[in-house]
Formats: sequence, C-alpha cells, structure tokens
Amino acid sequence: MKPRKNYRTRPKKTGGKKKQRVAAQKRRLVAAGYDKVKLDKLTTVEVRELQKKAGKKKGSSSPRKRTAKAKAKVSKK
Repeated sequence: MKPRKNYRTRPKKTGGKKKQRVAAQKRRLVAAGYDKVKLDKLTTVEVRELQKKAGKKKGSSSPRKRTAKAKAKVSKK
C-alpha cells in the first residue's frame, strides 16, 4: 500500500506566508529603531539585508562574560 503523502517533496511557497515573514521582519526592525515609513518603501530583499545587519549589530553590543581570571583581577584592585 502506498503512503498518502510523499515526504520527499518540499512544500510550495505561498505569497501569504512570505508576506507574514516580511511583516514580522519589519516589526523587528522597528523595534530595533528603524523608521517605519522608510521600511514601507523598501523591497523584501532590502528588508532582509537590514535584518541581517541589525542582527549582527545587536549581537556585537552585548556585554561579554568575564572569566574567573578576569574577575580575580578586578577584585584584587
């Protein structure tokens, strides 16, 4: 008996899901400090590029964890 679903095929991309992804990315960029009016004028490719840059910028500004040696040096001073 043949299975009903062929698991080797990938799901088709639909326009509605793409719009949801782009809208979610725009919301994240607005929360990161970008202007909503300017974001509405950008294409989806440009929004994705900004999202990549915002992720890198956000990760680099996070405080670094101190190691045990660094904590010992601070406590001695």
